[in-house]
Amino acid sequence: MGNRKQHIQGQRGAAYVKLIRGVRREQIACVSIDVHKYYHQVMIHNDLGEILVPSFQIDVFRSGFERLCTVIDQTVARYRIRVLWVGMEPTGHYFENLARHLQRRYAHVRLVNSYAVQEDRNQSMLRTEKTDDIDLGAIGDLTLRNRCFPYQPLAGEHRHVQQWVRYREAKVKMRTMLRNQITGHLDRICPGLVRPNHRKGLGGPPKLFADFWECETAQHLIRLCPNPRRLAAMKPQELIELFHAHDARMGVVMAKRIIAFAQQVLWPDEDSIEVRLPLLQSDLLLLQAVDQAVAQADREIAAHLAQTEGQVLTRIKGVGAVRAAAYVAGIGNPAHYEHAGQVFRRSGLVSGRDDSGVRQRRGEGQRVTKVGDSHLRRALVEVTRGLCQWQPYFGQYCARLQRRGKHRGVAIVATARKANGVLFALMRDQSEFQPLDKQGHRIAPVASLRGKRKRQPTAAHT
Repeated sequence: MGNRKQHIQGQRGAAYVKLIRGVRREQIACVSIDVHKYYHQVMIHNDLGEILVPSFQIDVFRSGFERLCTVIDQTVARYRIRVLWVGMEPTGHYFENLARHLQRRYAHVRLVNSYAVQEDRNQSMLRTEKTDDIDLGAIGDLTLRNRCFPYQPLAGEHRHVQQWVRYREAKVKMRTMLRNQITGHLDRICPGLVRPNHRKGLGGPPKLFADFWECETAQHLIRLCPNPRRLAAMKPQELIELFHAHDARMGVVMAKRIIAFAQQVLWPDEDSIEVRLPLLQSDLLLLQAVDQAVAQADREIAAHLAQTEGQVLTRIKGVGAVRAAAYVAGIGNPAHYEHAGQVFRRSGLVSGRDDSGVRQRRGEGQRVTKVGDSHLRRALVEVTRGLCQWQPYFGQYCARLQRRGKHRGVAIVATARKANGVLFALMRDQSEFQPLDKQGHRIAPVASLRGKRKRQPTAAHT
């Protein structure tokens, strides 16, 4: 009996009942807030659904916040409210400032998942209707039914980690966009320079650079001399001297390969090249600045992560500082959670199920739902992929599920659930990751699981 649920919503539901037990429904009220960028829509109603204060707007300034607090305090006094909930959607970053100030004034600030608000509208036969008042009603309904979660803002080093991780993610996206634009320039200046692996039977020269964006020679080449007409007319020693003049390495063999490649390129006309060259140089300067921003973010992430519980995760092969920081940014302080399951539910990374009566397929054939925190979900998937590649305990578990017929996506989700439990426990207990095999021997990390067969693990640190 000790492990069985005492409430259909588990511990969260039991805590909710403890707050409202013995309180009359008309003395339980909810402040529903529909968050916008420059203003917020507010409505106050009780647990019976009776509107105590019709919807009104407040601005995002101090005057709007003070007006909101005045209305709330007057309503609490007038209707003798004993339990007050404040519910809102976590809309982008627009809700954060308001939620932080409200939490200092009121005890129960709750966040309602945006997808849950949409589904609540659908349940009310309002699938094609969306207004601020309808959203306010849905937010209030979900809050009063405890279909929400407490607002627990990050603080201290956890907040620094989160902001630098978000900053890095944005700059990495920007870097990808710039690389794509630069590739477009190069396709017009030197066709075939940036391309995937060479396919046999298509003719043409072999691929010049194995990994274009990671090759220093390739990066120097497109900055110093991307024009194939000029390259084809150069001698190897001239190209070597050009590289050496800019403190870049270049050997005779590589110089001959580059020149030979340029001679086989179907040259664009000179005007096309001349038009594109300044655009290429401009984007290369932007890319250099973005690369520097990513490098700075990496340094800041490592420094702030070292001051959090997440530092212990960086000692696991396959995780690293960036992946560990993304996970820490998604969950914050592990002390905010009672168990790892709460973290996993927040991610929304769960396999769908459609079981009823004698039909018990346990999720077979159902898609993976994605209705939680997208940042946490992405962090979990990334860290799971790293663990599957470098840690036999997780890699073999995922492979075993696939051998049993599980779809790869479902197997990754199941492995992510296991990984989340382990990572959460390591952060909470500040202990080392020591998985054991069937015989109780420690499983050492390997360089890669690809093409290798290891003993199947049966236990891990939890």
